[in-house]
Amino acid sequence: MKKRVTIMGICLFVVFGGIIFFNLFKAFMIKRFFAHYQPPAVAVASAVVQEVKWQPTISAIGTFVASNGVDISAQASGNVMDIAFKSGQYVEKDTPLIVIDDAIDQAALKFNQADLSLKTLNYQRQENLYKRGATPISNVDEAKALMEQAQAKVTQVQAQIEQKHIRAPFSGRLGIRQVNMGQYITPGQTTIVSLQALDPLYLEFYVPEHLYKAVHKGQQIIFSLENYPHVQFAAQVSAINSKVDPNTHNVLVQGTLANCPAAAIKHPQKSTLIKTQKSPDSNQLIITCDTQINEANKVRHYAFVPGMFAAVDIKRRPLPHTVIVPSTAISYSLYGNSVYVIEKSKNEDKNNSAKEQLQAKRIFVHTGEQRGNYTVIKKGLQAGQMVVSAGEIKLQDGTPVVINNDVKLDNHAPEHLEQ
Repeated sequence: MKKRVTIMGICLFVVFGGIIFFNLFKAFMIKRFFAHYQPPAVAVASAVVQEVKWQPTISAIGTFVASNGVDISAQASGNVMDIAFKSGQYVEKDTPLIVIDDAIDQAALKFNQADLSLKTLNYQRQENLYKRGATPISNVDEAKALMEQAQAKVTQVQAQIEQKHIRAPFSGRLGIRQVNMGQYITPGQTTIVSLQALDPLYLEFYVPEHLYKAVHKGQQIIFSLENYPHVQFAAQVSAINSKVDPNTHNVLVQGTLANCPAAAIKHPQKSTLIKTQKSPDSNQLIITCDTQINEANKVRHYAFVPGMFAAVDIKRRPLPHTVIVPSTAISYSLYGNSVYVIEKSKNEDKNNSAKEQLQAKRIFVHTGEQRGNYTVIKKGLQAGQMVVSAGEIKLQDGTPVVINNDVKLDNHAPEHLEQ
């Protein structure tokens, strides 16, 4: 009996001891596994941090404004008797536009002209009598004053008639007619038609107040439009506002440009009406137009009209030693912008031999201007470092990585410095 109990005790000890030993060994192996566990490397694309000659620019959205633009209205009231223009017509200065009923003024003119003739004759008679000593000088002076008053009345009525014959104040293109035959016009309230001088044009835009000193008169402006995505255009800064807007703290800048013939832009390299040059920053053409050439060739259909907007760039002084990275390499967050730098790390394998591996190290950076596919790094990186340009969303600080640059990004880098 005792022998049987002893055997059962030994068996229970072996069973429970084995279970305990297994659990302890299992925990030890799990701990050892995680202590030496290396997560699989993440495939990422890489790019080299570059040091380049960077061309800083001031970017803004500009609006075209006519060098002369007005909504024409009448100075005198009356009914429209004649309309001498068509909507959208190009007119020269002093071209007749409309005539307001001036029948009463014409009658008044005839009356005053007759009165002027009578008083002129009376003055001449008094002057002849004075020369013969038959009348005093006071009668001559009175006759002369009456004659001049009559002349003034004639001039006044002529001016009133002229106000009812409305003409174009300058050359330009008319808009859509806003009046009809027989319509009664109220002075200063009824718009007849819009008239805009299309060549030259102004391009107005705002820049932040801290860039006030970076803009100066005569500086070149490069602008582009959605209507013409494959070319750029040139203008010049012609004026800078003398005060800063207290609400927005921006400064109004005005550029001047010659309008471009619409037909010439379709084939810029074949046209003799425009000048072209290749942009140093891209493969696009920069088009420059000339007002004198437009006038000599009687250009009437232009590419730009007042009210259109354009993307404006003003070049600043080049920065020779500027660090840039692809914009896709930057991770943006509320805590700051960061970049993953690819570095070598040494890990020991089973044979305790050193084995090189790549890992991603997160570094916070101060970013600057962005242009195209590249962003300036003001602080945090040095030229020659390798950064993750794609795939950083899968990374954490210290994550092993493997470089896979099979997919190339179509990036246009700025001009590199000479080594």
